[in-house]
Amino acid sequence: MLPINASKELTPVAQISVVIPAYNGTSRYLKEAIDSVRAQTLAASEIIVVDDASTDGTGALVQAIPQIRYVRHSQNSGQAAARNTGARLAHTPYVAFLDQDDLWEPTFLEATLGILESAPQATLVHCDGYQVNERNEILEYDAAMKQQRSITQLLRGGHDAATSGSLFRKPCFDAVGGYDAGLSIWEDIDLIIRLYGPGRFIHLPTPLYRHRLYGHNASRDIPSLRALDGRRRFLEKHAASCRPGTPEGDALSHDWAVYYADLGKHHLRAHTPTAARQAFQSALRHEPLNVKTWSRLVRSYFV
Repeated sequence: MLPINASKELTPVAQISVVIPAYNGTSRYLKEAIDSVRAQTLAASEIIVVDDASTDGTGALVQAIPQIRYVRHSQNSGQAAARNTGARLAHTPYVAFLDQDDLWEPTFLEATLGILESAPQATLVHCDGYQVNERNEILEYDAAMKQQRSITQLLRGGHDAATSGSLFRKPCFDAVGGYDAGLSIWEDIDLIIRLYGPGRFIHLPTPLYRHRLYGHNASRDIPSLRALDGRRRFLEKHAASCRPGTPEGDALSHDWAVYYADLGKHHLRAHTPTAARQAFQSALRHEPLNVKTWSRLVRSYFV
């Protein structure tokens, strides 16, 4: 990333609002995220940091940085609610969201805005990125077009439009009601599904953002009950779009099988074998030939 250089010439300003949801950001890379926005070759009109009721010095950190708009939630409401708060405060034609763990390459805003301004029919532009570790060292390339056997991909045409890797046309974002704050996870996927349509998304195959992975990322372990509940709500919400006998219907059945298998693994770890057996049996109703699930079902009788 380019360092902030106070002596350099002023960069051009774009009609973009950047929203950064923050929670206990002093130890979660918030300053680095803000610096990556301020280092853009095309400056945003405003940077809005929404403090989701942090219990550390996040407020002091943000308010010490010039020209940052700071707003604080009185109680913790989650990232989706924080992003929505920031979007409501924005008065520009375009909005971009950057998670406090993540970073932008210096040309992110310039590259994505140039494309979106030239395509008035498009709702958003999204780009590729990198997965990085806590020291900002690249772990792998993250291509933003994926074809997987899941409704999370099929219902958005393979566009894995990451929150930190997308520039939105704000009226389109507003028209669908923003993020669903009732989802504890996958609220970003849900938004992209609701925005998706033929010709509405433009993919820029250039890595312009960095998503940070670290030890306690929820996706790198057996899911918590909170995460599993969020997945269940997500699948229930989009089930009506997945008719039986279609690729989407088959993908939904697969996703339910994965959900119940993960629920069973959670109960095995929690030493609740009866609940684990029930979950594995539900998984097998969706995928009867899954050998791993059969193996775990058998194991549940000997815990």
